[in-house]
Amino acid sequence: MAYRRPHPPAVIDYLANQWGWATIRPRILDLGCGPGTLALDLAERGASVTAVDASEEMLAAGRDWAQARGIRTVTWKHTDATEAAALAKHTGLFHGAVIADAFHWMDRPQVLAALDEAVRPSGFVAIVGYRAPGTQREWWHPLLEQLRLRWLGSANLAGPATAYVEPAGDHEEVLRRSAFSQVSVLRTDYRRTYTLDELVGLQRTYAYSSAATLGDRQTAFEEDLRHTLTAARPDGRFEAILQAAVIVGRRPGDTT
Repeated sequence: MAYRRPHPPAVIDYLANQWGWATIRPRILDLGCGPGTLALDLAERGASVTAVDASEEMLAAGRDWAQARGIRTVTWKHTDATEAAALAKHTGLFHGAVIADAFHWMDRPQVLAALDEAVRPSGFVAIVGYRAPGTQREWWHPLLEQLRLRWLGSANLAGPATAYVEPAGDHEEVLRRSAFSQVSVLRTDYRRTYTLDELVGLQRTYAYSSAATLGDRQTAFEEDLRHTLTAARPDGRFEAILQAAVIVGRRPGDTT
Protein backbone atom coordinates (compact mmCIF):
# COMPACT_ATOMS: atom_id res chain seq x y z
CA MET A 1 0.00 0.00 0.00
CA ALA A 2 3.06 2.24 -0.08
CA TYR A 3 2.00 3.27 -3.59
CA ARG A 4 -0.95 5.27 -2.26
CA ARG A 5 -0.07 8.94 -2.60
CA PRO A 6 -0.72 11.33 0.32
CA HIS A 7 -3.31 14.04 -0.01
CA PRO A 8 -2.06 17.56 -0.82
CA PRO A 9 -0.97 19.62 2.22
CA ALA A 10 -3.73 22.16 1.52
CA VAL A 11 -6.32 19.40 1.99
CA ILE A 12 -4.85 18.33 5.35
CA ASP A 13 -4.66 21.98 6.47
CA TYR A 14 -8.31 22.54 5.54
CA LEU A 15 -9.45 19.46 7.44
CA ALA A 16 -7.38 20.36 10.50
CA ASN A 17 -9.02 23.79 10.52
CA GLN A 18 -12.42 22.12 10.85
CA TRP A 19 -11.63 21.03 14.39
CA GLY A 20 -9.76 24.18 15.41
CA TRP A 21 -12.49 24.90 17.95
CA ALA A 22 -11.89 21.68 19.88
CA THR A 23 -10.32 22.25 23.29
CA ILE A 24 -9.19 18.64 23.60
CA ARG A 25 -7.62 16.17 21.18
CA PRO A 26 -10.33 15.89 18.50
CA ARG A 27 -11.85 12.48 17.82
CA ILE A 28 -12.15 11.90 14.07
CA LEU A 29 -13.87 8.98 12.35
CA ASP A 30 -12.37 7.91 9.00
CA LEU A 31 -14.79 5.74 7.02
CA GLY A 32 -13.48 3.61 4.16
CA CYS A 33 -10.00 4.39 5.46
CA GLY A 34 -8.14 1.93 3.21
CA PRO A 35 -4.51 1.66 4.38
CA GLY A 36 -4.84 4.86 6.42
CA THR A 37 -3.63 7.36 3.84
CA LEU A 38 -5.69 10.17 5.36
CA ALA A 39 -6.08 8.80 8.89
CA LEU A 40 -2.35 8.86 9.53
CA ASP A 41 -1.93 12.41 8.23
CA LEU A 42 -4.76 13.62 10.48
CA ALA A 43 -3.25 11.77 13.45
CA GLU A 44 0.03 13.60 12.83
CA ARG A 45 -1.95 16.85 13.00
CA GLY A 46 -3.16 16.04 16.52
CA ALA A 47 -6.34 14.02 16.00
CA SER A 48 -7.29 10.75 17.64
CA VAL A 49 -8.61 8.77 14.67
CA THR A 50 -10.88 5.75 14.49
CA ALA A 51 -10.19 4.24 11.06
CA VAL A 52 -12.92 1.97 9.66
CA ASP A 53 -12.76 -0.32 6.65
CA ALA A 54 -14.52 -3.47 5.46
CA SER A 55 -11.20 -4.96 4.26
CA GLU A 56 -8.92 -6.66 6.75
CA GLU A 57 -6.12 -6.47 4.18
CA MET A 58 -6.37 -2.67 4.09
CA LEU A 59 -6.47 -2.42 7.87
CA ALA A 60 -3.41 -4.67 8.22
CA ALA A 61 -1.53 -2.43 5.79
CA GLY A 62 -2.65 0.61 7.79
CA ARG A 63 -1.38 -0.86 11.06
CA ASP A 64 1.99 -1.59 9.44
CA TRP A 65 2.20 1.89 7.99
CA ALA A 66 1.28 3.46 11.33
CA GLN A 67 3.99 1.46 13.08
CA ALA A 68 6.57 2.49 10.48
CA ARG A 69 5.65 6.16 11.01
CA GLY A 70 5.54 5.87 14.80
CA ILE A 71 1.85 6.85 15.02
CA ARG A 72 -0.12 5.46 17.96
CA THR A 73 -3.30 7.58 17.90
CA VAL A 74 -5.21 5.58 15.27
CA THR A 75 -7.61 2.79 16.24
CA TRP A 76 -8.39 0.35 13.44
CA LYS A 77 -11.91 -1.13 13.15
CA HIS A 78 -13.09 -3.86 10.77
CA THR A 79 -16.72 -2.97 10.12
CA ASP A 80 -19.10 -1.37 7.62
CA ALA A 81 -19.43 2.42 7.30
CA THR A 82 -23.15 2.20 8.09
CA GLU A 83 -22.21 1.02 11.59
CA ALA A 84 -20.91 4.48 12.52
CA ALA A 85 -23.78 5.14 14.93
CA ALA A 86 -23.27 1.83 16.75
CA LEU A 87 -19.55 2.55 16.96
CA ALA A 88 -20.18 5.95 18.53
CA LYS A 89 -22.44 4.39 21.17
CA HIS A 90 -19.47 2.36 22.39
CA THR A 91 -16.72 4.97 22.04
CA GLY A 92 -18.50 8.32 22.31
CA LEU A 93 -19.46 10.93 19.74
CA PHE A 94 -16.90 12.17 17.20
CA HIS A 95 -15.90 15.75 16.50
CA GLY A 96 -15.98 14.97 12.81
CA ALA A 97 -15.96 12.29 10.13
CA VAL A 98 -13.96 12.05 6.92
CA ILE A 99 -14.50 9.88 3.85
CA ALA A 100 -11.71 9.99 1.28
CA ASP A 101 -12.19 8.60 -2.24
CA ALA A 102 -14.61 6.00 -0.86
CA PHE A 103 -18.05 7.66 -0.63
CA HIS A 104 -19.04 6.38 -4.09
CA TRP A 105 -18.74 2.78 -2.80
CA MET A 106 -21.20 3.42 0.04
CA ASP A 107 -24.94 3.69 0.58
CA ARG A 108 -24.51 7.42 0.95
CA PRO A 109 -27.87 8.42 2.52
CA GLN A 110 -27.64 5.54 5.00
CA VAL A 111 -24.07 6.44 5.96
CA LEU A 112 -24.96 10.12 6.45
CA ALA A 113 -27.96 9.14 8.61
CA ALA A 114 -25.63 7.02 10.75
CA LEU A 115 -23.18 9.92 10.99
CA ASP A 116 -25.97 12.19 12.23
CA GLU A 117 -26.01 9.93 15.28
CA ALA A 118 -22.23 9.54 15.49
CA VAL A 119 -21.03 13.16 15.10
CA ARG A 120 -21.45 15.55 18.02
CA PRO A 121 -23.20 18.95 17.78
CA SER A 122 -21.01 21.48 15.92
CA GLY A 123 -19.21 18.55 14.28
CA PHE A 124 -18.64 18.04 10.58
CA VAL A 125 -18.59 15.51 7.77
CA ALA A 126 -15.92 15.93 5.09
CA ILE A 127 -15.95 14.17 1.71
CA VAL A 128 -12.44 14.21 0.22
CA GLY A 129 -11.58 13.48 -3.40
CA TYR A 130 -8.18 13.38 -5.06
CA ARG A 131 -9.89 14.76 -8.20
CA ALA A 132 -12.66 17.35 -8.07
CA PRO A 133 -15.84 16.49 -10.05
CA GLY A 134 -15.79 17.78 -13.59
CA THR A 135 -12.01 18.21 -13.79
CA GLN A 136 -9.77 16.27 -16.12
CA ARG A 137 -8.09 13.03 -15.13
CA GLU A 138 -4.42 12.22 -15.55
CA TRP A 139 -3.37 12.07 -19.21
CA TRP A 140 -2.60 8.36 -18.89
CA HIS A 141 -6.08 7.46 -17.62
CA PRO A 142 -7.41 6.43 -21.09
CA LEU A 143 -4.50 3.99 -21.43
CA LEU A 144 -5.45 2.37 -18.12
CA GLU A 145 -9.09 2.19 -19.16
CA GLN A 146 -8.16 0.37 -22.37
CA LEU A 147 -6.07 -2.14 -20.43
CA ARG A 148 -8.81 -2.83 -17.91
CA LEU A 149 -11.27 -3.36 -20.75
CA ARG A 150 -8.85 -5.80 -22.40
CA TRP A 151 -8.18 -7.80 -19.23
CA LEU A 152 -11.41 -7.47 -17.28
CA GLY A 153 -14.06 -6.82 -19.91
CA SER A 154 -16.73 -4.15 -19.83
CA ALA A 155 -18.02 -5.03 -16.36
CA ASN A 156 -17.19 -2.33 -13.84
CA LEU A 157 -16.02 -4.30 -10.81
CA ALA A 158 -15.87 -3.35 -7.15
CA GLY A 159 -14.04 -6.57 -6.30
CA PRO A 160 -13.61 -10.15 -7.52
CA ALA A 161 -17.34 -10.90 -7.76
CA THR A 162 -18.99 -7.55 -7.05
CA ALA A 163 -20.28 -5.18 -9.71
CA TYR A 164 -19.81 -1.47 -9.17
CA VAL A 165 -23.04 0.53 -9.32
CA GLU A 166 -22.60 4.15 -10.33
CA PRO A 167 -24.23 6.37 -7.66
CA ALA A 168 -27.02 8.75 -8.64
CA GLY A 169 -26.22 12.40 -7.99
CA ASP A 170 -22.93 13.97 -6.97
CA HIS A 171 -21.58 13.93 -3.42
CA GLU A 172 -22.37 17.58 -2.71
CA GLU A 173 -25.98 17.10 -3.76
CA VAL A 174 -26.35 14.07 -1.47
CA LEU A 175 -24.71 15.93 1.42
CA ARG A 176 -27.11 18.87 1.00
CA ARG A 177 -30.05 16.49 1.37
CA SER A 178 -28.70 15.15 4.67
CA ALA A 179 -28.60 16.57 8.19
CA PHE A 180 -25.23 18.10 7.23
CA SER A 181 -26.73 20.47 4.65
CA GLN A 182 -24.66 23.57 5.44
CA VAL A 183 -21.89 23.07 2.91
CA SER A 184 -18.50 24.61 2.15
CA VAL A 185 -16.09 23.43 -0.55
CA LEU A 186 -12.34 23.62 -1.06
CA ARG A 187 -10.85 23.01 -4.50
CA THR A 188 -7.08 23.17 -4.82
CA ASP A 189 -4.64 22.41 -7.64
CA TYR A 190 -1.68 20.14 -7.00
CA ARG A 191 0.92 18.24 -8.99
CA ARG A 192 0.93 14.45 -8.98
CA THR A 193 4.04 12.60 -10.17
CA TYR A 194 4.74 8.87 -10.41
CA THR A 195 7.56 6.66 -11.54
CA LEU A 196 6.64 3.65 -13.68
CA ASP A 197 6.91 1.32 -10.66
CA GLU A 198 4.70 3.60 -8.56
CA LEU A 199 2.02 3.86 -11.22
CA VAL A 200 1.94 0.10 -11.74
CA GLY A 201 1.87 -0.49 -7.99
CA LEU A 202 -0.95 2.01 -7.57
CA GLN A 203 -3.24 -0.16 -9.71
CA ARG A 204 -3.02 -2.91 -7.08
CA THR A 205 -4.70 -0.62 -4.56
CA TYR A 206 -7.90 -0.25 -6.62
CA ALA A 207 -10.75 -2.74 -6.25
CA TYR A 208 -11.12 -3.19 -10.02
CA SER A 209 -7.43 -4.01 -10.62
CA SER A 210 -6.39 -5.54 -7.30
CA ALA A 211 -4.67 -8.90 -6.98
CA ALA A 212 -7.93 -10.35 -5.67
CA THR A 213 -9.84 -9.21 -8.77
CA LEU A 214 -7.18 -10.12 -11.35
CA GLY A 215 -6.22 -13.44 -9.76
CA ASP A 216 -3.79 -15.43 -11.91
CA ARG A 217 -3.93 -12.69 -14.58
CA GLN A 218 -2.18 -10.14 -12.41
CA THR A 219 1.38 -10.75 -13.65
CA ALA A 220 0.39 -10.66 -17.31
CA PHE A 221 -1.77 -7.58 -16.73
CA GLU A 222 1.12 -5.73 -15.09
CA GLU A 223 3.53 -6.73 -17.86
CA ASP A 224 1.08 -5.35 -20.42
CA LEU A 225 0.67 -2.24 -18.30
CA ARG A 226 4.42 -1.65 -18.11
CA HIS A 227 4.81 -2.11 -21.87
CA THR A 228 1.95 0.30 -22.61
CA LEU A 229 3.12 2.99 -20.20
CA THR A 230 6.76 2.73 -21.28
CA ALA A 231 5.74 3.19 -24.90
CA ALA A 232 3.81 6.32 -23.91
CA ARG A 233 6.55 7.75 -21.71
CA PRO A 234 9.99 6.17 -22.26
CA ASP A 235 11.61 8.27 -19.51
CA GLY A 236 9.35 6.62 -16.94
CA ARG A 237 8.09 9.90 -15.46
CA PHE A 238 4.34 10.43 -15.24
CA GLU A 239 3.21 13.86 -14.17
CA ALA A 240 -0.13 15.65 -14.15
CA ILE A 241 -1.74 18.68 -12.51
CA LEU A 242 -5.01 17.78 -10.81
CA GLN A 243 -7.52 19.54 -8.59
CA ALA A 244 -8.49 17.99 -5.26
CA ALA A 245 -11.80 18.73 -3.55
CA VAL A 246 -13.03 18.72 0.03
CA ILE A 247 -16.78 19.05 0.64
CA VAL A 248 -17.55 19.84 4.28
CA GLY A 249 -21.07 19.55 5.65
CA ARG A 250 -22.36 20.81 8.97
CA ARG A 251 -25.81 20.91 10.51
CA PRO A 252 -27.58 24.25 9.87
CA GLY A 253 -27.17 26.61 12.79
CA ASP A 254 -24.10 24.89 14.16
CA THR A 255 -21.18 27.12 15.06
CA THR A 256 -17.53 26.17 15.29
